[in-house]
Amino acid sequence: MSVAVILGLVFGSLTLVAYALLSGGSEAWEHHAERVVSRAETSLSRLFVFVDARRLLGGYVAALIGVPLVLVLLDQPSLVVLAGFVVVVASPSVMLRRLAARRRRVINLALPDGLAQIAGAMRAGSTFTTAVQSMVEESPGPLGQEFGLLLREQRLGTRLEEALDNLGERVQTEEMDLVISAALIAQEVGGNLAEILQRLSETIRRKLEMEGRIRALTSQGVLQGRVVTALPFLILAALMGLEPEAMSPIFSGLLGWCFLGTIIVLQIVGSVVIGRIVRIEI
Repeated sequence: MSVAVILGLVFGSLTLVAYALLSGGSEAWEHHAERVVSRAETSLSRLFVFVDARRLLGGYVAALIGVPLVLVLLDQPSLVVLAGFVVVVASPSVMLRRLAARRRRVINLALPDGLAQIAGAMRAGSTFTTAVQSMVEESPGPLGQEFGLLLREQRLGTRLEEALDNLGERVQTEEMDLVISAALIAQEVGGNLAEILQRLSETIRRKLEMEGRIRALTSQGVLQGRVVTALPFLILAALMGLEPEAMSPIFSGLLGWCFLGTIIVLQIVGSVVIGRIVRIEI
């Protein structure tokens, strides 16, 4: 058998193996992409954000590849490249959590007025569902969206108790849980639901006022904790820009890596301790 035939067989075998790996990898990537898109669409729809998740996935993949590549082309240390990659990986989940927290905060702020409006409509003779409908029509924000979804679930045949439970699972705040518990108890054992909702409105309003005062009093400590946590890394970035040769041993030797690891661990511990000091639960 000639050398040309042997080389041809080897090349053909390698081509078939590469094709099988690429086809299997593409199928695995398609399944993974479908799962990621489905989870993203579910999470965003719960926030009433309706966008094309596939475009977001494309931008995420581009950032996942482009950010480390740009850092490598800029001749940044490996630690900076790794940090950029970690930031890109963690950004979607962090953004979703921040959006969800912001939505819950907006709902809590609008809840006392919404409850007072429902209670007033019920005192005027409306049923609970009709009062909620009037509140939804006059509240276009997140609170109106959540209660509007509750009404749509009822129209589709869901019992009021199940619709209220779904509302609590979506919002996940103590204030909304109080409202749902009061409504469920009133449905089961009876009672003046309008009076209960009015008192809940006043209680939640006082609670939010107290939380606002606490945030105002602890804001200085929170800012100090963030500054103290970020200051070493800012100084490190400034020194890397001013004296890259003097800072290179930190990223090239074992001792430098040990110092960086120690700094990161101590900063995380300090940030957690400061956060627990300035956090006041009510």
